[in-house]
Amino acid sequence: MAQILFTSREGGTSSEPFDSLNLGSHVGDRSDDVATNRNLLKAMLSQKAPVFMNQVHGNEVVEVSSETILPVTADALITRDLGLPLVVLTADCLPILISSSVVVGAVHAGRKGVLNGVIGKAVTAMRTLGGVELIAKIGPAICSECYEVDRQMYEDAIKIVPELATSPAKHSLDLLSGAKSQLESYGIKVSSVDICTSHNLNFFSYRRGSKTGRSAGVIVL
Repeated sequence: MAQILFTSREGGTSSEPFDSLNLGSHVGDRSDDVATNRNLLKAMLSQKAPVFMNQVHGNEVVEVSSETILPVTADALITRDLGLPLVVLTADCLPILISSSVVVGAVHAGRKGVLNGVIGKAVTAMRTLGGVELIAKIGPAICSECYEVDRQMYEDAIKIVPELATSPAKHSLDLLSGAKSQLESYGIKVSSVDICTSHNLNFFSYRRGSKTGRSAGVIVL
């Protein structure tokens, strides 16, 4: 049975505005602090060294193993290796952890990811590797109340994924509903922690403050 973990911003060594368990190495935090925080994460897991990805808001899905040469540029990682933690970093985007008895996946899905099909590509890749009965857990992410976009972006998005819609008056996108609809269309059982990263100060939020850290969603087969 796969194990999952979602981190908050507590328990690390980084200073403001990255305080304190920032796990992102690309946000302007001190590299020594990020390295220490990543070692703290590894200690929490008591497994092999976690695999991070260079996330680019694309739809690339990469299967990794203990032998994979890092870094990996992708927005979804999958593995069949026992004890190999996969990490997705977020600060408003959806951290989606997908599990089965033989393969697990970590998916980074913000607005672009939901629209460009990274979720479906990850599911298809996992099914190809024998992941028949898949279960998805969605971690802390920005809620529809907090994710207002401009009118044109809203209209363009809901044409592609209607479940993103809220109301024309507010033109906010509901990333959680959009992702759930895509996962459920593949017959996947989905649950979420229902924590808004913008509302909850225990989590990093790019929308709340653009200079901020990154939390992690971690899954281990």
